[in-house]
Amino acid sequence: MSIWTSEYDPDASEIIDQTTYFRLSLGDSNFPIELTEIWWSVLIVLEDISIDQFEEAASKYAQDMLIPIAYDAADRARVMPTQPVTIYARKKLIKKLNKQGNPYHVSSVVLGAITPERFLNHDAESLLLEDLQVDDDTVVQAVIDDGIAIAHDLFRTGATSSRIHHARIFEAEPDVAKSHSSVGRSLDKADIDALLAECTFNGFLDEDLFYTKSGQVDLAQHVFSSVALRQSHGTHVMALAAGHAMTEKCDNRPIICAALPSRAVKDTTGVELLPTVYLAFHILVKQARRFRTKCGTLAPVVFNFSYGNNGGPHDGTGVYAAMFDHYFGENAETYDVEKQKVWLTLPAGNANLRRLHAVADPKVSNGDVSLDVTVLPDDRTPTQVQIWMPVCPVNHQIDFAKITVSAPFGDQHGTINTKIGQQVSLLNTNGKRVARLAYEYVGGATQRGLVTLTINPTSNLEKTRDLAAAGVWNLQICRNDGAPLDPINIWIRRDETIPGLGPGGRQAYFSNSDYVRFGPFGEPLAVDPADSDSPVRRAGTISGFGSGKSPIVVAAYTEKDALMSGYSAAGPLNLSVNSPDPHRVGPDVTAKGDDSPVLRGVYSAGSRSGSWVRMNGTSVASPQVARGAADHIKGSPLDGRAWAREATLIYPFELNGDPTPSRAGAGGVDIPTFEKP
Repeated sequence: MSIWTSEYDPDASEIIDQTTYFRLSLGDSNFPIELTEIWWSVLIVLEDISIDQFEEAASKYAQDMLIPIAYDAADRARVMPTQPVTIYARKKLIKKLNKQGNPYHVSSVVLGAITPERFLNHDAESLLLEDLQVDDDTVVQAVIDDGIAIAHDLFRTGATSSRIHHARIFEAEPDVAKSHSSVGRSLDKADIDALLAECTFNGFLDEDLFYTKSGQVDLAQHVFSSVALRQSHGTHVMALAAGHAMTEKCDNRPIICAALPSRAVKDTTGVELLPTVYLAFHILVKQARRFRTKCGTLAPVVFNFSYGNNGGPHDGTGVYAAMFDHYFGENAETYDVEKQKVWLTLPAGNANLRRLHAVADPKVSNGDVSLDVTVLPDDRTPTQVQIWMPVCPVNHQIDFAKITVSAPFGDQHGTINTKIGQQVSLLNTNGKRVARLAYEYVGGATQRGLVTLTINPTSNLEKTRDLAAAGVWNLQICRNDGAPLDPINIWIRRDETIPGLGPGGRQAYFSNSDYVRFGPFGEPLAVDPADSDSPVRRAGTISGFGSGKSPIVVAAYTEKDALMSGYSAAGPLNLSVNSPDPHRVGPDVTAKGDDSPVLRGVYSAGSRSGSWVRMNGTSVASPQVARGAADHIKGSPLDGRAWAREATLIYPFELNGDPTPSRAGAGGVDIPTFEKP
């Protein structure tokens, strides 16, 4: 029988990030090779130190660290109060970085995905980025996604002429003949055009050959991208944002893009994806600054990132919100004295009906709550539950609550208080951790305590016995006497595998019996009943990615009945330490996510030229707004969010049902894309 152990862990109080600690403490049987030899992507935050100084301080671990050449000499010399940097490292160094008071000035650590060494290039050489002169009406369109079919005819102006001026393929083996990327492969317009010419025969492009030569698909070497399938998320999204018929010869909408690795996308918890996303944004922000109009100014840019997740504090201070503000916010650090006008569109998220959010709030339900977490069988990714405490300053940390977790099939339970160093682990009969409950304090702008319950996969196709039990795990959150009555928010992080990537994660969810799922006629309820006292809530399900101040956040509606799509996530945000009121109540605007309740999704490009497929969700609503934004960013005196509110008058779409701003933002928009079949 598995047992809970709360034996003192001498390292627990020194840990910066508990999730990183847990993942690095798993046994070798959970990994494809010996843990000490694995390379990981890692996001670190440096404080008052340059990248060069950090590299010098950590020179003892030079063999265990790779700093991408995407950080040029100016980046490496810059000293900032806080500077996020993506590196690739092995366990020996990561464990040192993940300790409080480390000598490397690292204040934050987020462990990303395992990165096979064959995708890394330790000998890459930096390349001087030369300016590109473009017409004065040019707007650059930037897309970060997975599975981007860069040879699709909607992204070309001719048979062998691409509109894509830079594509970063993270899951491709480096090209030894052109080693200008530390991870994956870098393709500029000349490279893509040459590949198009090489793979075109008698006027027809052999797209399968193209994607093999571009490094995106090599099944013999276990390199996979969804561009090998009939439909791919990135192709569908980028076509909605920036697709134009080849015959239009659209020269004033150049594209830059980054294709994320499927091995990271497959784990949708968001934790593994973050370092690669940071690096992708860093690369594309630099690429965007190459485009200069004939009058000498930097061309404006519209970014679209159609991803979401329900982790984080949901108050605009989380790691993704910090990233977007770092690159796109009012006080964004620039790489030059010259500012560039940049807007970013994000989806609101699709978690409204997924039962992934709960709250311990005396105003909603009893201040003490009991939550049933159903963990499904055949779940091959970890389940993670985040319990975010109310704001409290670092020098006055409050013991808000006692947290107890019980595993299925036994009366054993583990309990911690919300104090630094508190942790408890569930060990299997072999003494291996299969679950861990731990407290940490998240400082910086967030200033909240965080309790994380991490549960191992319940299934694995490889030989391993470090599996957790499927079934109902119970969480008891009991507020301590005298603790403030501010809400305690709980989120189950998304871990369901994205369609097209094969079986993997299965989504855990809250299964409390007092949650009212359906209305009187059997339809799913999209808004919490007014008289509900269930701790499980639809309100507050807006994506943790979309909680920041600067992005345009887009919800989804169904066109036929002009109602909000049931899955479209809603606000409000939590209060933050920075202001008495949150900087948004929910999404900014709503665009089409479905044609009708029967014809779900919208048409856009399939993975091959001339093909059309359907996808739905706020991730397809967001690029439609990006497309409209590209037509207005040049002449608009507004910031992105203010323009989005104005867009409801430029592209009006009247919504039925009188949705609140926390669900629909300023209202609906109907933005033309391309002629559909």
